[in-house]
Amino acid sequence: MLMHGGLKAQDKGSYSKDFSSGNTLLAEKKYAKALPFFLSACKSDSSSANINYKIGICYIGIAGKKDQAVPYLERALKNITPSYNANNAQQTSAPRNTYYYLGIAYNSANKFGEAINSFKTFRSFVVNKDSLAEVDHHIEQCDNARMFIMAPNGARLFNLGDSVNSTYNDWNPLVAADEASVIFTSDRPMSNNSDGHSYIYISTRKSDTTWSTAHLLDKTLNGMIDNSSSFITPDGQQIFVNGNNGKTNLVLTSFPGESNWDVPQDPGGDINNPETATNVCVSPDGNTLYFVSNRPGGFGGKDIWRCVKLPNGKWSLAVNLGSTINTPYNEETPFMHVDGKTFFFSSEGHTGLGGYDVFFTQLLDDGKWVEPFNLGYPINSPDNETHFSLNTDGKHAYYSSDRPSGNGGVDVYEIFMPTSGEKPLTVIKGQIQISEGGNMPDGVHIVATDNASGENVGDFKPVKSTGDYTIIVPPGKSYTLSYQNDGKEFYTEVIEVPSDAGYKEIRKALTLSPLTMKATATDLNK
Repeated sequence: MLMHGGLKAQDKGSYSKDFSSGNTLLAEKKYAKALPFFLSACKSDSSSANINYKIGICYIGIAGKKDQAVPYLERALKNITPSYNANNAQQTSAPRNTYYYLGIAYNSANKFGEAINSFKTFRSFVVNKDSLAEVDHHIEQCDNARMFIMAPNGARLFNLGDSVNSTYNDWNPLVAADEASVIFTSDRPMSNNSDGHSYIYISTRKSDTTWSTAHLLDKTLNGMIDNSSSFITPDGQQIFVNGNNGKTNLVLTSFPGESNWDVPQDPGGDINNPETATNVCVSPDGNTLYFVSNRPGGFGGKDIWRCVKLPNGKWSLAVNLGSTINTPYNEETPFMHVDGKTFFFSSEGHTGLGGYDVFFTQLLDDGKWVEPFNLGYPINSPDNETHFSLNTDGKHAYYSSDRPSGNGGVDVYEIFMPTSGEKPLTVIKGQIQISEGGNMPDGVHIVATDNASGENVGDFKPVKSTGDYTIIVPPGKSYTLSYQNDGKEFYTEVIEVPSDAGYKEIRKALTLSPLTMKATATDLNK
């Protein structure tokens, strides 16, 4: 292959054109679109360290392809210059930060010793204090990754397959307590989506436990420029989504309507202030909302904040979760398990392996958090793991990862958790059936009361179209379940949950007569 200085005229022209096109897209961080131009330029001059460097940067920026940057960045190292001009097509040398990006690529490829050496070389060029701290953090992540991978935790990961995942990015799986469907986000192309916008999809679990081919969720939830799933309550009766209105990202919430989800609304409070707000979860009692924001007053980057429900039903002003959870790096995707204590989130800080890792902590009775703990390998990897949610009994989970072994980009996985004990919860799964061919009254709901304290611990609505409902209560207490329509009770029962009870499911069906407003119950466990 000719050196750049000896390119033929026609090659030089196409090289410059490819370089210019790729560079423009690279400046806009459109890595996947920039890559073909730089690969084309590389065919004209594969010896250009600059072109190899830019190809490496593109692979670093494309989810699931960081490891593919290694050979290109290694070639770029053969010609490094301290005086680099990123926009000069005649520039054949690569910048010193090639060592930094090669360290990231090596870490993704599980070449931890090489990654550390590359980061240390780059460190010798750095004088800025913050940059030195960042490089040292990457070196620490390489050491952590080597340690975690040498001691895997026994978790088993299963890609949800072609019915859910595509060669594009698919992320943030939302699964209600019945696990009958998965709602997720994808930027796969459609006839009206050629520029990588994101939309919300749904796939249902078939009788053989595989997943049906995903399709777009209701138009009401996909009405903005970019739309993404964020959180669904265990009973499946409230969903939170993120939407971009062309100016900023907004947190919105919706409830089921007659046939589709209602138009999403602002949940109120100061959640949607001028700074970006994303990725919500709500505590099982519905009284605390956690979300991610880059607003001022945090510890650096994106932090996790919380609001509490006021007596008037509105959300309070947001409060930062504090330095036990938040770090100088980015935190993302909070999730509170239905036990009301176990809290999961992703972070680029703490004791991570690289990129975002999933951590868990416990909320103590005094409101403080236990020091976060890394979920370990293979749940976490040197790449990005986010949007983790644990199912009701604690035996398996769902999350997103851009590890190279996926279908392409970010994929959705199911995780069978390692030696995790059952969560001591009682789940009541039932269906209210209407006799005489009637329709479900709008005012039907189920109120759960703690018999010792008299406190209302939950208000659950059945799905109007099916009558299905899910009630989750913790152990060690006695509860009264009051089945009501517009405040008038038509059925009641007492549930005793011993303190030593493990995970338990109670299945039942209620038949409600709309004429007498009385119900008869059938225990489906017998």
